[in-house]
Amino acid sequence: KVDEAEKRMEDVRALQKKIEVQRQLEEEERGGLGLGGGQPTDGENRTTTKEDAELEKEYRQIFMKAIRRRPVSSEERSIIKEYEKRAVMHTGGVVGQTEGDSGLILPQDIQTKIYTLMRDFNDLSQYVNVQNVTALSGSRVLEKDEDMVPFADVEEYGEFQTIDNPKFVPVSYSLKKRGGILPLTNELIADTDQNIEAYVTNWISKKAVVTRNYHITNLLNTMTKKQLANFDDIKKVLNVDLDPAISANSIILTNQDGYHWMDEQKDNNGRYLLQDDPTQPGRKLFKGRPVVVASNRFLKTEGTTTLLAPFIIGDLKQLIVLFNRRFFELASTKEGGDAFIRDTTNLRTIIRDDYKFWDTGTAVFGQLDVTQTV
Repeated sequence: KVDEAEKRMEDVRALQKKIEVQRQLEEEERGGLGLGGGQPTDGENRTTTKEDAELEKEYRQIFMKAIRRRPVSSEERSIIKEYEKRAVMHTGGVVGQTEGDSGLILPQDIQTKIYTLMRDFNDLSQYVNVQNVTALSGSRVLEKDEDMVPFADVEEYGEFQTIDNPKFVPVSYSLKKRGGILPLTNELIADTDQNIEAYVTNWISKKAVVTRNYHITNLLNTMTKKQLANFDDIKKVLNVDLDPAISANSIILTNQDGYHWMDEQKDNNGRYLLQDDPTQPGRKLFKGRPVVVASNRFLKTEGTTTLLAPFIIGDLKQLIVLFNRRFFELASTKEGGDAFIRDTTNLRTIIRDDYKFWDTGTAVFGQLDVTQTV
């Protein structure tokens, strides 16, 4: 009996040690990204637990299973509903249709990969104000930019005067549905989960960047254009045309033609006017402001002999707001459209967003002749 008792005490001590290790792991995990963390650029911190991590893993397996159009059991369907319920709770996002075997939201880890790739593809939305919303339409209230009247002087025991009230203007949005079809061949469907995920992630990332850049630059092109002659005019925009608080947070957004012109210019001592950013190799600065390059196909250069390249100078996070429903919604079919004829699985991606000006006084749209030198 003594030997048996000692063995049982060893088992109890081992179990207690496992419990303590598990407790410490869960405490450490609470500091990381949680379920449905969404776009990592919004600076929000999430809280995760071991239960969330397990649910994420199970949901990801079901997600890949649904892409392959394999039957989803009632137990797996309950996991889908639980995952999407928690995703909405954490992020206020949008869920797909949980009835049937498709219509799933992207797992959080795949979402993170998509947003990371989008930044690598120079997604211009990283420079504007992205607001995640849950309603299809709505409005935000913006304080009107007006000169304020200073507080009046008050003598001792004197009466305070009524001050002027701040004025506000509404900014309304109405989300537009955008999307496309991605055919997946049977050869790809039969491949590993990693290859399917990489292919889908890359395709969604590129499409999302093209879509967002297209709508952001289209909105920018509606601004009144200011003619710039040289680098001194760019300095004047930063020093005079913009409020000092806005200028300090400004960027210079141009296209490939404009960037090439800026990168060529030298001062009288033969030194290049653009400076290297020591914090981000490959990025250039002008007067401490980042120079951001967009493709010529999005920000076009005007003219044939005199080439006027665009230079948007200002704080784009104050200029434009992108209203976005956070999740990409996916659905798949192997019967609809050309899928049955071509023996493929078609994956449909839907995003919902809208693009609006926020404060047009925070940026200047300049045009500069890039056929001339300093």
